[in-house]
Amino acid sequence: MRLSVTMIVRDEEDKLPGALASVEEMADEIVVLDTGSRDATLSIASAHPKVRLFEGVFDDFGHAKQRVLELAEGDWVLALDADERVSTELAAKWEHLVANQQLVGMGGYRVRRRNFILGHEMRSMGLDRDYPLRLFRREGAHYTDSRVHEGVVLPPRLPVGRLEEALDHYTFGGVDAYVRKMDLYTSLEIADRPRPFRLGHLLGSPPATFWRFYVARGGFRDGFPGFLWASLTVLGRFLRDVKLWIAEQGEAD
Repeated sequence: MRLSVTMIVRDEEDKLPGALASVEEMADEIVVLDTGSRDATLSIASAHPKVRLFEGVFDDFGHAKQRVLELAEGDWVLALDADERVSTELAAKWEHLVANQQLVGMGGYRVRRRNFILGHEMRSMGLDRDYPLRLFRREGAHYTDSRVHEGVVLPPRLPVGRLEEALDHYTFGGVDAYVRKMDLYTSLEIADRPRPFRLGHLLGSPPATFWRFYVARGGFRDGFPGFLWASLTVLGRFLRDVKLWIAEQGEAD
């Protein structure tokens, strides 16, 4: 069973070496699609002996991940982001599945993702119940065409398992980087699901969102990282509403 690790990257010189190192032993190939890096990302990727490097434009996440999937040649695919690391336990689990022929008849696996903010493993707000479908059989698989929050669709009737061995996600890389990410995501969300601007939502969503995440979903149990995540979620919702208002004003002009 050959394993292709697939990645789409842009300006990830700080994160990419760690991601590549975490899959160096388990991957038969690492397929990297760069979408316009201006830093050392390209040179880092091209220097790795298992990397097959491609360049292209970024339109949205669904189409970009579909393109990199089509470039993969392995029997199975592990979809990895630059801010993620495969734990030694997960790498060993893959070897165990291959050695014991447990992949036969399986369509894929949802993998437990440990989310870290400021070095703290998050245990609230749903971040402790994060099991994305990241490891799957390549044949017949495809991504949805969602611009953001894309998903993998597998052939029908193939079972999907669940792995407790972790994929570590270092989701917060600093305020500047996160705000840029939020700016991109909110624009893609609006393009995916356009809706009219509502003043009541702009005014009511921030306190309601903070209460839901920090209080109802237990963000307070994670201390300051919990407060930070709840606050960033509020900022994202607020930014999305402001963009809707700006768009409507532009139409009115």
